[in-house]
Amino acid sequence: MAGFWIPWEYGLPRKREVMLIAKRQQVTPRDAAARCMEVWEWAQEQSIDGLIMGLEPCDVSAAMAIPGIGEAMEAAGWILRGNGFIQFPNWERFNSKCAKARLINAERKRRMRSRGGE
Repeated sequence: MAGFWIPWEYGLPRKREVMLIAKRQQVTPRDAAARCMEVWEWAQEQSIDGLIMGLEPCDVSAAMAIPGIGEAMEAAGWILRGNGFIQFPNWERFNSKCAKARLINAERKRRMRSRGGE
């Protein structure tokens, strides 16, 4: 798994937050999940810790050219607004280098078990 990547969590389109975003965006939950993935991809390019200074949720919408996506993610709790910054909560769970190494290792072990290895 070389290069830049972000994990797609199992059941993402069925999460409550995605369903809320879908409702606000007037799209299907599957489309809302894809939009969130695009935002997280953009955020990963902008930040190493999930904190982006000087922006608001509306700036995320403009950067993504998806009207209202930043505001919808804020309403769902997936973007937090601070005084002069935005933050993506639980960043370290999926986007840090340690988290990605942990995910790769877990997948490697799962494959080994499925083949009858340890």
